[in-house]
Amino acid sequence: MKTRITILVDNNVKPHLGLMAEHGFSALVERDGETILFDTGKGDALPHNAEVLGVDLRRVDCVILSHGHYDHTGGLPHVVRYNPHVEVVAHPRALSSHLVVRPEESGPKEIGIPFRPDDLLSQGVRLSTAREFRQVLPGVWFTGEVPRKLRAGTDDRLCIRNERGLIADPLEDDASVVLESESGPILLLGCAHAGVRNILDHVRQELSPSRIHALIGGTHLGFSERAEIPKFIDAVEHWGVQCVAPGHCTGSGPRAVLQARLGHRFREAFAGTVFEF
Repeated sequence: MKTRITILVDNNVKPHLGLMAEHGFSALVERDGETILFDTGKGDALPHNAEVLGVDLRRVDCVILSHGHYDHTGGLPHVVRYNPHVEVVAHPRALSSHLVVRPEESGPKEIGIPFRPDDLLSQGVRLSTAREFRQVLPGVWFTGEVPRKLRAGTDDRLCIRNERGLIADPLEDDASVVLESESGPILLLGCAHAGVRNILDHVRQELSPSRIHALIGGTHLGFSERAEIPKFIDAVEHWGVQCVAPGHCTGSGPRAVLQARLGHRFREAFAGTVFEF
């Protein structure tokens, strides 16, 4: 089954196409008549870039959310405007509050879903929440909650509030997508807050693939300790990944290191980039 992945939203864009850059991520997956939207970016870039690239958001069969941060969910109302009965798959914690504490700001700032989920449900959205690894469509899996067996690079700015006050956000809702393709399994990452190595181990536990052909999306290396970069590269080598396309939260420095180390296996994941497998 041929698989086509178009990056609709990213922090960077392919030049000369008239696309809008935005701190966020969204990827359109087309395969055998099925159209899946993985994440929706922060907001306005999604409908703009979809129109420029000739993508009809009315054709989206399913939206899968990687987690509940605004830069991955903010464009969802635009999808619902075109397709009010679309199915949305997410971890239940994706609908909860997420906060960030920055030194330059006076207090914690909400960075969760920037709209009321009930407002979308009232329009007919079919929301399906799951904590577990599950098949969403034939050849398409939602990883659900990822066990943190290996230490992942943490982002100490992220927090939630409970009865004791502010605590580190465990981000249980961080999830990814696995796609079957003619070239081999493809792993789509939103931000990989759970850590890419943990995500790969989780996929091995659930599907037992011998390798991963492609790894596309946010790696969170831009907000992790520098020591995470060689560990990421080791994981790429161990899994025999032939296409590594890091975007969004990877950061320009880590991306440059990956490009130098991975050579022809490295691909940009800027908005407007199309992958075919």
